Amino acid sequence: MKRSLRLALLACASFIGLAFAGSALAAFDPSLTIEQSSYKPGARITADVFIFSKQSNDPAAKITIFSPAGYSANLSAAPGTRIGRVAALAKVNDLAGGLFGLAGDVVVGNPADPTIQQNSTLCRKSPTNQAVWILNATLSGQALQIPVFVNKVGPFTTLEVCLRPPDLPQGTPGRQPLGAQLVSADFTINNVFTNAKKGEYEWSGIFTPYTPGAGTPNVAGTVEWRTYVGLPTSLTLAKAKAKKGLKFVGKLTVNGLSPRNVRLRLYSGRKGGPAPNAVSAGTGKKGSLTARLPVSGRYSLSRPSVKFATFFQTRFEGYGTPCRAPSPTPVQVRCIGEDLAAATSNQVKATKPRKKR
Repeated sequence: MKRSLRLALLACASFIGLAFAGSALAAFDPSLTIEQSSYKPGARITADVFIFSKQSNDPAAKITIFSPAGYSANLSAAPGTRIGRVAALAKVNDLAGGLFGLAGDVVVGNPADPTIQQNSTLCRKSPTNQAVWILNATLSGQALQIPVFVNKVGPFTTLEVCLRPPDLPQGTPGRQPLGAQLVSADFTINNVFTNAKKGEYEWSGIFTPYTPGAGTPNVAGTVEWRTYVGLPTSLTLAKAKAKKGLKFVGKLTVNGLSPRNVRLRLYSGRKGGPAPNAVSAGTGKKGSLTARLPVSGRYSLSRPSVKFATFFQTRFEGYGTPCRAPSPTPVQVRCIGEDLAAATSNQVKATKPRKKR
């Protein structure tokens, strides 16, 4: 039986597909949101990974991301290969706790590098990895390199990141440079993962916080956040005949879930690709919402004619579903939320109507 979707407590932010979610009362309620460039079974994809943890949360000590069981991963890229981009926000304790942006490339590292092996031993109790990805970013002129240790473990590919404690006194050995506490990280992984066959899947993020001010992980505080992916998922958009103005029609399909009560967002702009997706922030602006969708997922939208050539897309975003127990991973901890992977339609171009003679 298909599960009905529920609206998660989400609000847009400045990066691609950013979503801030969670209870304001919790001391540690981070989230993991994944968007894919394709939801076709068996397709090679770009994965857009977004991690968020409120400024008021305890600092994160370790984050482990599990790909869905059944997805394959090609970890053969040579060191130095650029496989994506990263954009992040950090609360910098040494700069009055202000928020600062970071940006850079995601580059394949050398697993045999002694410094990487030393960091891997500290993070995951082993110096060896099948692949290492480096999130290269700059903060206040200081280069920050965050290694991601990547390994195939049974049916999963795991991505492990360890962060130094940012809230220790300045000068304390092992403290995060500048006392920078991660608030959000949005990074893409190009042409590594391949979708599984038709079915229902979940990406999982396992988050362990630090004990505030102590610099030691609070293992008992470990929580999970997931992203649901239905293969296939599709969102279509087409122009339909209208006596006046413009009319668009389309359909949302998410394998394993009912689209009933979902509302889609219309985006428009004078450049192609107005809506955001896994590889682009979008070139246009948000417009109106559809009416609540029926079980069939079919929808229609009307709007005035355009005065110049305009591109339109619809987008499914900002929804969640209750966690399903048990975890899809071997790590059984409390699951605090689950997003539904966003999807963007094909684009449709509308032009200024011709004057009647």
